[in-house]
Amino acid sequence: MKENLLKFLKIDRRWIFLALAMILFVPIIKPIGLPNKTISKDVQNAFNYLDKVPAGSFVLFSLDYDPSTRPELHPQAVAALRYAFKKNLRVGIVTYIAGSTGLIQQLIEKVPAEAGKVNGTDYVVYPYMANAVAAMTQMASDFYGIYDKDIDGRDARSLPVMKGVRNYKDIPLIVNITGTSILDFWVAYVGDKYNVPVVGGVTAISQPGYGPYLQTGQLKGLIGGMKGAAEFESLVKEPGKGTSGIDALNLAHLMVLLLILTSNIILLVVRYL
Repeated sequence: MKENLLKFLKIDRRWIFLALAMILFVPIIKPIGLPNKTISKDVQNAFNYLDKVPAGSFVLFSLDYDPSTRPELHPQAVAALRYAFKKNLRVGIVTYIAGSTGLIQQLIEKVPAEAGKVNGTDYVVYPYMANAVAAMTQMASDFYGIYDKDIDGRDARSLPVMKGVRNYKDIPLIVNITGTSILDFWVAYVGDKYNVPVVGGVTAISQPGYGPYLQTGQLKGLIGGMKGAAEFESLVKEPGKGTSGIDALNLAHLMVLLLILTSNIILLVVRYL
């Protein structure tokens, strides 16, 4: 018996790597949706602000992340956009990061179609603008002074999705998901100055830096990293890549803990045999 137990401790590590790969493969393909009982206050607030926007209102999404931060931020954008469409909100999408354009294209090819939404009627995508501060300042007086045409070259004023929208007074919420400091600009140049609620989504490493904005109420809610994405997906009851990522992480941790526990039990048993 002792020899058999010791064989387990000498198992080829490649078998462990294979087992780990198999465990990770399942949630990546399809979210399991492991129980998520802890929803952070900041994510809950982000959800609440989006949830209380009246149906038919126009919400502006500023999606400013590139492929390097996609794993954490794209699930946030998908979840928030899905819920906006579920709430029958009109959506405008802008970006101030050139690397975001391809990711936004991926987003609008999938999410609106799932909800049966029509480009120009239910949502609109505007072209990339290099100077975020200039664009934000212009929108305060006249939205069409900077965004006169959408990404397809259509006259923005004539689109049904833009009906009744002229400046920030007609926008009840701004959602900025970013891997840069653009969220600071939205808070300083729009939220504070024009009293427009701003909700953010950032990477996990950037999340602590927004604590002061949250404490003062300048930032109404914050989705942080993949965990935040999973929490938001849990609130909207639509598991996605955020849930998959956290499921995979939890299963991997569980496997490591089981291996450590099993190894220590075997060593104790062997010692007293």
